Amino acid sequence: MRSDELDFHSLIDFLPETGSIRFCGRRAILVHADSMGALRKELVETVGLDIAKVILTRYGFSCGYEDAELLAGYMHPDSLEEFILGGPRTHMFSGIAEVEPGHPEIDHGHGRYRMSGRWRHSYEAEQHLRLFGRSEDPVCWTLTGYASGFASRVLDADMICVEHACEGRGDAHCAWTLMNASDCAPELAGLREYFKPLNIRDRINVLESRVLERTRELEASEQRYRNLIEDLPEMVFALHASGRLLHLNKAARLRLGVSEAQLPTLRLKDLVQPEYVARAAGFLKDIAVRRSTTDIDVVMSDAAGRPFPVRLQVEPVFKDDKIVGYSGLALDISAQLERERALTEYARQLESREQQIQDVINDAVYILDGTGRLAFINARMAELLGTAPEAALGRPVGELMPAASAARIDKDFTRRIGGEGGQPFEIMLAQGDGGSVLLEVNSALFIGNDTADGVIGVARDITARRQMEQQLAQANRLSALGQFASGVAHEINNPLGLVSGYAEELQALLDASAGGQDLPLLETLRRGLITIQQQAHRCKAITDNLLSFSRRQSAALETVDVGLFLAERLAFFNDAGLTRGVEVAVAIEPGLPPALTSPALLEQVVQNLLKNARDAMNGKGRIELGVRSTAEGIEIEIGDEGPGLAPGVIEHVFDPFFTTKAPGKGTGLGLSICYSIMNEIRGRISCGNRAQGGAWFRVLLPCADEIPGNRAHGQ
Repeated sequence: MRSDELDFHSLIDFLPETGSIRFCGRRAILVHADSMGALRKELVETVGLDIAKVILTRYGFSCGYEDAELLAGYMHPDSLEEFILGGPRTHMFSGIAEVEPGHPEIDHGHGRYRMSGRWRHSYEAEQHLRLFGRSEDPVCWTLTGYASGFASRVLDADMICVEHACEGRGDAHCAWTLMNASDCAPELAGLREYFKPLNIRDRINVLESRVLERTRELEASEQRYRNLIEDLPEMVFALHASGRLLHLNKAARLRLGVSEAQLPTLRLKDLVQPEYVARAAGFLKDIAVRRSTTDIDVVMSDAAGRPFPVRLQVEPVFKDDKIVGYSGLALDISAQLERERALTEYARQLESREQQIQDVINDAVYILDGTGRLAFINARMAELLGTAPEAALGRPVGELMPAASAARIDKDFTRRIGGEGGQPFEIMLAQGDGGSVLLEVNSALFIGNDTADGVIGVARDITARRQMEQQLAQANRLSALGQFASGVAHEINNPLGLVSGYAEELQALLDASAGGQDLPLLETLRRGLITIQQQAHRCKAITDNLLSFSRRQSAALETVDVGLFLAERLAFFNDAGLTRGVEVAVAIEPGLPPALTSPALLEQVVQNLLKNARDAMNGKGRIELGVRSTAEGIEIEIGDEGPGLAPGVIEHVFDPFFTTKAPGKGTGLGLSICYSIMNEIRGRISCGNRAQGGAWFRVLLPCADEIPGNRAHGQ
């Protein structure tokens, strides 16, 4: 008979009147898949995964072997191929799985056999997923055992079925290979152990001996634990769920004057002084609700009746998620409370001394909390703000000082809290007498309890210092003007000497040619007149520059978009021929903050620097103009490809009448005027040499929001 001719109804007889089922003439039974799952669960949880796998594999092997015995007499197969394919057919009859066998490879002469296939809807994979979830290894143990047993009987050889894909570990289907046991690779050699007979009794005896040994270890460990608890210097106790004392260690019994015989009659509330009884009773109820370790401070009496403070730390003891008792410590906190009292007193004295120190410091001190509100000001800061220290607490600085100064402090606060650094900055505060004070502020993160709690600032009054600086600058300017006068006299004397000489020569020529018309003499007269005109213009330029430098320029400051301003001015300079013959490379940083400056004076400075750069390169080359934001403001840099600044020149480059140009090419006042302008608009100008050659000049302009009192300057 062929395997595909096997018919389920011809193999099985249902005999309900005798309470039996016959499969191939031998009695069989129907078993629910969930019942097999329950058996699997019981085996895994009782004897472990490996032994359960051995038992179920051996069970499957026996079923397969017996089915092959029965099928041999019933089927009378035409060939080994048909006989071996009968196993998957009967497997499907039993409801075990849907089987898709491949073609068997049979070399009967050498005793070599091999076949592969698939299982779908394996009852065993379904049960394992239901009971244990997804597995890391294949779980169809009875199926592989059945295939191994059936093939071993049919082929009269030791055969092993290896499952290498399984629905129980998440694969789409189960895949298997049936092979000679001797063909198992080294990594599969361990599978043979699952097909060997298992002595359950010996296994159980081993487990029982391990349990007994572990029990003895636990008893010894428990005794050591009891001895440890008994000898601890701290007071340790155990309570029944009702609050009755079950155990009190030796240290507690001696301290409290309680004997072991008294324990069954005592409760936790009996150990505390009367005024703490209600708290102790409510304490246990609170633990029962929270179901976690809790502590409470009470007062107990020692054996001599003297009270002492105690901190009770109690933890509930659970069994089957039910509180069956409590364990706890009673810690004497007398020394701790005394230390805390001493520390509190010391902190109070320290705070008082610190406040006194802060109040006598001439610098103003403030602390902003995490929300940017005032948490502390000293007496000097309160005086400057015109308020009492306690009246300032909890208020934003914007309520106590001008908007510009408050905005500057808020900006510094945001930077500090955000982890950024910061430079000292200036703010201006109005005073009651109509005047104002200029303060230089240094700030830092205020650290409390190892975390940043806010920002602390120290503001120093620099009004007098700024006035002295201005006076000193004025004195320096007056001193420089003395040098100007000497230089001007020298510069003017030369052209005036020429004017005088040519005037005398023209007078003599006019006298000599009074009687006739000598054309060469008229030409000489013409050249003299031209020279007089040139030198007169030169004198005019010198005196104009001198007046521009020496006269204090009153500049109205306004908010300027420096990038846009320079882009427009450069286009004008180019049209006017200032940059003709040179390449100007412009790099303006996007998103620049606005600057507070005078557009007219800034244009004069930039125009002068571009002209100097062009002259340094003899009208040919590349000028690089960059604009960027720095921590101090907006920086404009103009670099050239000229010879650079020689040693000793940088120190004097801004001195009046100092120039490296040839005589007649410059007056030496251009950079001095630029320096004076930058002082007037609260900026700075500096110079140096570029690494790649040439010189650089940098102009630094303050940002609009960093100028204290900017409304007084045109805003």
